[in-house]
Amino acid sequence: MRKGIKKAPTIRFRGFTDDWEQRNLSKVVSVCSGMDYKHLSTGNIPVYGTGGYMLSVNKALSYDRDAIGIGRKGTIDKPYILRAPFWTVDTLFYAIPQNEACIDFVYDLFQNVNWKKKDESTGVPSLSKVAINNTNVIIPSEVEQRKIGSFTSQLDILLILHQSKLDQLKTLKKYFLQNMFPAKGEKVPRIRFKGFTDDWEERKLGECAPIRGGFAFESKKFVNSGVPIIRISNILGDGNVGGEFTYYDEQNNDSQYILPDKALIMAMSGATTGKVGILDNPNNLKYYQNQRVGYFLQNDEYDYKFIGTFLRSNLFQNQLKEVLVSGAQPNISGNDINKLIINIPVSLAEQKQIGHIMELFDEIIAIHHRRLDQLQTMKKYMLQNMFV
Repeated sequence: MRKGIKKAPTIRFRGFTDDWEQRNLSKVVSVCSGMDYKHLSTGNIPVYGTGGYMLSVNKALSYDRDAIGIGRKGTIDKPYILRAPFWTVDTLFYAIPQNEACIDFVYDLFQNVNWKKKDESTGVPSLSKVAINNTNVIIPSEVEQRKIGSFTSQLDILLILHQSKLDQLKTLKKYFLQNMFPAKGEKVPRIRFKGFTDDWEERKLGECAPIRGGFAFESKKFVNSGVPIIRISNILGDGNVGGEFTYYDEQNNDSQYILPDKALIMAMSGATTGKVGILDNPNNLKYYQNQRVGYFLQNDEYDYKFIGTFLRSNLFQNQLKEVLVSGAQPNISGNDINKLIINIPVSLAEQKQIGHIMELFDEIIAIHHRRLDQLQTMKKYMLQNMFV
């Protein structure tokens, strides 16, 4: 090994002290080309492309050797393990480990390579066998490879399980959202808590939670710290309000700028028009809204959590699509939002029950999101520190 090249990783299992050795990937894997499958018949052998499983056929390119799939064209930086038997299309190479190399370890090696830097095209990203084979890697003994590969494989299984649980929770929440509100033309929902039998009633959204528009601000008064301005970019994909804020010089102590904890915020223009976020503000700090952001005011006669559930349902989003003003950017006025119809239980108690169950869903989903993020961070850390 050349002088100056690191010979061992930062994190290592006990009992291993030997230096790792540099190898050319051509000495670690045999890179094979995929082929067209259209001449084959339907069967039980999976066919894979750069995006994963495609269909099943009656023949395999590899019957008994697992491999690493790596894109030849298109997506070239998302390797994944192919379990034999399998067939790959011509845009996906398959790399079979040589000399008893541990496939889980080799998969980790492939994840640590910056394949985009090896792109050989000025158009659609492309890899060649030569580029893959000429890639240098540093590897340990076969025993240590298997120890590392087993650990990272178990971590991957945990990631898959947590992602699956998260997907199931989101699907279940979606099911409840679809069935705990009356369908169009109906007066009661399909799923209902015991003890409630009254018909639901239609109200204008403005009666239950009128929306307040935001304000225009002078850019010359932007400051490094002050009152944060909520913009549409601060309404995040996970339904929260956060991210990087622009700050404004505080002008007054008007209480209208204090948005309460769990305030419902909505984008009123742009590609994300209709996206609703919930502001986490337990200390009742002051926030400004720019003119493209609306805040739904609370009304003690209606449960605010129930209103939030409705605003994040397809019932609201479908109504919104019908009245959106199209142009350079979609937008909607506060008056139009206030005229939208909400189906709502007559009983405040029923509203609270529905709002509470949906809040629980959000909390459980958020917990699983955090766990998944932690595992992904752990895997990234391990890939960076368990390899040279």
